[in-house]
Amino acid sequence: MDSVLFDPGIGELVIDFNEYINKIYSQLMSLRSINQKRTKFRFYANSIEKAIKNNIAFYLGCLLWALYLSKEYENNPKYVSGNIFFSMSESEKQNYDYKIQVNFLENYFDSFERDYLYYSGKKYTIPEQWKKILQLYSQFLDLNEGFVNLEKTSDIKLPEMLKNININFNIENLINKVITEKDLNLILSIENLNM
Repeated sequence: MDSVLFDPGIGELVIDFNEYINKIYSQLMSLRSINQKRTKFRFYANSIEKAIKNNIAFYLGCLLWALYLSKEYENNPKYVSGNIFFSMSESEKQNYDYKIQVNFLENYFDSFERDYLYYSGKKYTIPEQWKKILQLYSQFLDLNEGFVNLEKTSDIKLPEMLKNININFNIENLINKVITEKDLNLILSIENLNM
């Protein structure tokens, strides 16, 4: 049986959001005066938004890739190669918090909106589409139990919303373009993706 890649190459384009935010807030909290903190936050606000967008684009890319694999090989399942979670030991699986990144980002949404208003005096709202993508990805992780048992394309479980999504573009071509151009944001530029 032929194999397909667990990650076609988009994983290397995503940043560790937890680590990134913790680094920024560590610098922010080391400052004494509120004016310094406000200046520093305004300096970082744009890059924080880009980091959020980067992660959301990655999650949508993962969802689309899973949809592609499950539909493309529905009648002829393939082995999934490169799934690092599948080879975990039983003790690693028990201690594996597969939603730590997703939960951190979801919890950070409110913090970013609040901090943005506090430090800049302006209102910022996380796009609803980003929230929906994150919720859908969270469901996807739950259905697949963090991919620890994902061996074949037939093992992929899709949330109902993803099964019924209307796709009017070639997913494989989009993913290849993202990898070639090293730009996850191309995924978020999809028109008419109703979620």
